[in-house]
Amino acid sequence: MLLHEQLGIHQVRLTLPFRLNHVNGYAIKGSAGWDLIDTGLSQESTYEEWLQFFKEQSIKPADIKGIYVTHFHPDHYGCSGWLQKYSNAPVYIGTIDAGIVNRYWKNGDYILRAMTGLFKDNGMPEELIKKAVASLAKMIPYTHPPADMITLQAGQTISLGDYEYQVIITPGHSDGHICFYNQDHAVLISGDHLLPEITSCISRWPQPEMELNPLDNFLRSIDKIRSLNCKLVLPAHGKPFTNTEERIRQLENHHKERLALVKNSTAGGANVYQVMRQVFSQELSDHEIRFAFTETLAHLVYLMYKGELMTVSKNGIDIYRQCGA
Repeated sequence: MLLHEQLGIHQVRLTLPFRLNHVNGYAIKGSAGWDLIDTGLSQESTYEEWLQFFKEQSIKPADIKGIYVTHFHPDHYGCSGWLQKYSNAPVYIGTIDAGIVNRYWKNGDYILRAMTGLFKDNGMPEELIKKAVASLAKMIPYTHPPADMITLQAGQTISLGDYEYQVIITPGHSDGHICFYNQDHAVLISGDHLLPEITSCISRWPQPEMELNPLDNFLRSIDKIRSLNCKLVLPAHGKPFTNTEERIRQLENHHKERLALVKNSTAGGANVYQVMRQVFSQELSDHEIRFAFTETLAHLVYLMYKGELMTVSKNGIDIYRQCGA
């Protein structure tokens, strides 16, 4: 689907086997060839969807000049290695998330052990730990074959198609998440940083690799995007949108409300799992529990850094309590 004729931006809908059933890849046509942004999972249906798009646009492997990844999550990075083998094109990703790819997806045993420890230390029941970790293990094959990556830096200017874009580091959803901004047309390719309907999952993953306070990073990052005065945002999930300032305010209000709910859930003291069960009352899949748990932890940590909560250890489990209570 052609979204922006002058910039040559096409959207490629890539299927996901989750409740969130798609991710938007973008293909940008220029006089020298095509650049791709975000790649989907490494699975047969994704290969077929890319190949169908290439056929429709008469794109040969050598026409693909670059593959760009907004962040390390499998639905964005996963198929980059397959596309690289198909086209021999370079794969670009932010420096921080390149390190996370190497640590998590290329050495899957590490992240499975680390997440097991995180869940255990924060009160998740043993049987649920096994299910959540097994769900994570299923994600690792979706990131193979691995890509050879070239890293991007904050403020760097790159060419996508025939136009220049600024690389903007927007930590929060991932520590090294990047967006691409074309100033001439005020178009932002936002990855998972800004989404039109759902809220990006802001998670705290195992330390010491991940940022201590990802929610604070996210709130600062969306405020930074506010100053760009974007006229069009192209997200990784959902439809393009133009109400950037309104959407930023909605996200700020959402997290303000979520923080109040999380804080209220710690009355008398509670571990992360107990708070998660109060905040997320709906039925969650084993896949979704991982996100709910790590997002709950990110909100608790934010409140701790704000001086509103404190932690104590009880039988090896971290308990969050309201300060002064």
